[in-house]
Amino acid sequence: MTVIKAKHYAETEDRLAQDPIIQAMAKGLAGVPRSELVHDGPDATPRFEFMQAANAEYRKRGGKDGGHIGAVAHALLKVLDA
Repeated sequence: MTVIKAKHYAETEDRLAQDPIIQAMAKGLAGVPRSELVHDGPDATPRFEFMQAANAEYRKRGGKDGGHIGAVAHALLKVLDA
């Protein structure tokens, strides 16, 4: 499945990837198998459960800049892939 995203989605994800809360959360995900975070396939989009858990944890840690529903999960994946 091809994913089409508006430019501001990527900008939000890039901004979140620099957030210290996201950076710390990514460290905690370092050993989690990728298959538990994303769907199979070329787009490897975040699983719904991962998006929900990531959003909840981000808010729990004081995050206020969540953006769109998958922004936190996408930002975490960007940090993990860096």
